[in-house]
Amino acid sequence: MALRVMSADSHMDLIYLPPDTFTSRMNRTWGDAAPHVVERDGRKWWVSREAVLGPYGYYGPGVTGGRRGKILADAGFATGKQTRPSNPAERREDQERDGVEAEVIYGVIGISRGVFTNQGISDHETLAAVYHAYNQYIADFNRTQPGRFFGLGCLPNHDAVAAADEVRHCAMLGLRGVVFVPWGSAMPVWHEMWEPVWAAADETGLVVSFHVFEGGGATVGYEIKGVRHPAVIGAWTVVAPLQMDEICVSLILSGVCERHPRLRLVLGESGIGWIPYILERLDDTYEERLADDLKLPLPPSAYFKRQIYATFQKDFHGVRAMAELAPDNVMWGSDYPHRDGTWPFSQKAIAEQFARIDPAIQRKMLWENVRRVYRIDG
Repeated sequence: MALRVMSADSHMDLIYLPPDTFTSRMNRTWGDAAPHVVERDGRKWWVSREAVLGPYGYYGPGVTGGRRGKILADAGFATGKQTRPSNPAERREDQERDGVEAEVIYGVIGISRGVFTNQGISDHETLAAVYHAYNQYIADFNRTQPGRFFGLGCLPNHDAVAAADEVRHCAMLGLRGVVFVPWGSAMPVWHEMWEPVWAAADETGLVVSFHVFEGGGATVGYEIKGVRHPAVIGAWTVVAPLQMDEICVSLILSGVCERHPRLRLVLGESGIGWIPYILERLDDTYEERLADDLKLPLPPSAYFKRQIYATFQKDFHGVRAMAELAPDNVMWGSDYPHRDGTWPFSQKAIAEQFARIDPAIQRKMLWENVRRVYRIDG
């Protein structure tokens, strides 16, 4: 019997959104702060006031290089004319080509901090309004293909009450989860100020996700102190998934999971090969150094197994290790339409890394876990 496949990590990037996504959903009093598309020197760009947020409909030089980049270009992703990911019919065609039945969709990653040398929106109130509008957009998009698209909402990270209110707004819209950017937030996720957010997510049943590439170390990145170098950019790309170890450990040791046992937390595009070591070290460090101070009723790894989940695209060693350690806590994703993902070779990638894995575990990692975590029936 053919395996059913759902991507737990796909994307709706700013560059592919309809030009009126924000202007049609934000009050006119925001003026040119509402992200909009302008043409400059023959190219179209997303801008907010003076900040250039990124190109419209175009990945940009370098991103379309290599084998997968050529495929993206041939499929129209880099033409500046096609915006397939935000066209429901064309996106569905792309998923059928890839053998993917449904998707969890992350949105507008990087708009708060900027990516690939583009600027982000630094004003907190503007960003909150932009997220509010995007959440309305993605809810409408989800309804174009019921049972196929499960786009997530975005939360402001400057104020806990504002973030908690947006959690409730997303629940009212029918979204299954929300994304919180911990890098550049008012305080780290371990701080007590965020308690209203965890409480709101617990109350509404929404999943809270974190995603790579909106943070990163100071020594590697796309551009460091005005200098670009292929090795440094490559180093950043390789180690980016490991950003999630801090988030995972902080949430557990600060008692977030203990206080909210029904809360479900996802590490987006984190990979999974590092998790066995982190959980082993976490338990050992807790027992040797932290137990008297923190007094958690359960071993730290037990909280991970109870309510934290991680997504991956290609992770041969991780699949084998987690199949033994915690097969209920990992979810495969294609990362569509990013070059770092597996589209349109997802079936090949799945077959290769799931070879000799028990079919029951394959079903969990490719279909059942993501449906259970996001409470999707069928």
